[in-house]
Amino acid sequence: MRRYIRPSTIALFVFLIVMIGSCVTPEIGTQESELRTRDSVIVWPPPPLTPKVRYLRSIAGSADLGLKQSWFKKAIDTIFGKEGKEGVMVRPYGVFADFGRIYVTDPGAYLLHVFDTKEKKYSQIKKAGKEELISPIGVAVDKNGEIYLSDSILKRVFVFDREGKYIRDIGSPDIFLRPAGIAIDNERIYVVDTHGHRVSVFSKKDGLFLFSFGKNGTEQGDFNYPTNIFIGNDKHLYITDSMNFRIQIFDGDGNFLSAFGKLGDSSGNFSKPKGIAVDSDGHIYVADAHFDTVQIFDNTGRLLLSFGTTGRGKGEMILPAGVFIDGQDRIYVADSYNNRIQVFQYLKDKDSRGQGVEGPR
Repeated sequence: MRRYIRPSTIALFVFLIVMIGSCVTPEIGTQESELRTRDSVIVWPPPPLTPKVRYLRSIAGSADLGLKQSWFKKAIDTIFGKEGKEGVMVRPYGVFADFGRIYVTDPGAYLLHVFDTKEKKYSQIKKAGKEELISPIGVAVDKNGEIYLSDSILKRVFVFDREGKYIRDIGSPDIFLRPAGIAIDNERIYVVDTHGHRVSVFSKKDGLFLFSFGKNGTEQGDFNYPTNIFIGNDKHLYITDSMNFRIQIFDGDGNFLSAFGKLGDSSGNFSKPKGIAVDSDGHIYVADAHFDTVQIFDNTGRLLLSFGTTGRGKGEMILPAGVFIDGQDRIYVADSYNNRIQVFQYLKDKDSRGQGVEGPR
């Protein structure tokens, strides 16, 4: 039986929409960029020491990038709350930033956010063809703008063009147990298989499986639930071997080079390491979801600096996950349970006073 809706009910709903719309200004008012409102510069280490990392901003949603919505969309958001808002992060995990865009996997919202900082546009990817995403985790983008996205439940890597149109998928449940972190170079795609305790390598040209390296264990080159991967300027693979509480470094062919780290509750040790990235000077950044901090090491594993502490303020974190460093040494941290991405700047000696360092606007 078709449900009857009274005309008076429809009229009341339209009236509420119009009234709410009249109260919403055409300018962004939900969240304002912290670059515009900051009252002090936050750096690590603090003065009088020479700063090496500076806080830039937080991005919790499309409003932080100045993206406008129609009054009707704002009215719907006001009625249905945060869960109805387009472009608001729920539980960000992986992050990639380059070419004027910031890509964020959000398994809490079952989608990939795409924030275009140049064109002031926001889009999202929810489906690969007709198949809805379930647990998007890793993301990487090549120089042509093609997007590579791993889904840990669907057990595949999906490829999209720059506009988000589905192209093809890579791998299968026969190859992956739980794909997570992903990194690409000009010729290969590297996918961390967390439950498979290995890294699977595919041809970037045609997506064919080439080889894998690693097995479950504690010896050099073994893994115990690895999670994230980053390719440094030296072309080495930096991998978070999470439940062995260490970082392992390999060449592009999967040959073991070195490792550092151990379980502990003091600085320089790991408890729940996740995201990993490397800056232009070869410093290694590791997010620890238990410590709520990012630790910075040299390539021998010597601790250089850490930034972040538990909390919800600027530079504070709760369960940080993915980390990415772009070509301008901007550091993007997925502050998972604060529902945002935080952006920092690595300050080289010439930038230590903040000269010439710009954040994404």
